[in-house]
Amino acid sequence: MTGPIVPGHHPRMAKAREVKKAERETAVDDGVLRRLDKAVTTGRLVRVHRSIPQVEWIEGFVIGASAEWTLIARCSDIQLDGWSALRTADITKVRRQGDETCLTIRALRRRGQWPVRVPAAIPLEESTALLKTAGSEFGLISVHRERQVPDACWIGAVTRLRPRSVRLREVDTGARWHADDTTFRFRDITRVDFGGRYETTLREFAGPYN
Repeated sequence: MTGPIVPGHHPRMAKAREVKKAERETAVDDGVLRRLDKAVTTGRLVRVHRSIPQVEWIEGFVIGASAEWTLIARCSDIQLDGWSALRTADITKVRRQGDETCLTIRALRRRGQWPVRVPAAIPLEESTALLKTAGSEFGLISVHRERQVPDACWIGAVTRLRPRSVRLREVDTGARWHADDTTFRFRDITRVDFGGRYETTLREFAGPYN
């Protein structure tokens, strides 16, 4: 006997249900992809909702989308604030918040910030290239594991990439480098931020890690 038998529970059936649940969670909705592509083409301000419990929507401009990752220029209080790469399979809704006549776009256009352009070509087809490019171009990235810890992130420099994981040399809230690296599995990462005001400030004061 390998373990207790729970009434109404069959190990093989439970495993099959887990597989089907995982497939549902990783499947990309064609309708969502079409709306993301439209948001890229029109440059409209949108609000993106995801299936992850206890996480808020993200407002901004969709810069690019693939079946794996979607890149958004975050915008709040009529200010751009870096970039977020989201797992496309987690996205459930893409709601338009404003067209070219809305105040946010009018203000950004006057400042020369709309249409929004990412300063580097960020690969969105797979995680290794995304993290390598973001880390190289922006220095610090924020890694989120929202399905396990919805209200926390880990900020650091990419030190090593493997086929299924990334290592970060973390920096704390006082802009001090940790002594050791932390490993994150790709399958746990739901969001990657970079180029925001907070990451930029930490990088400025932390300096290069040793």
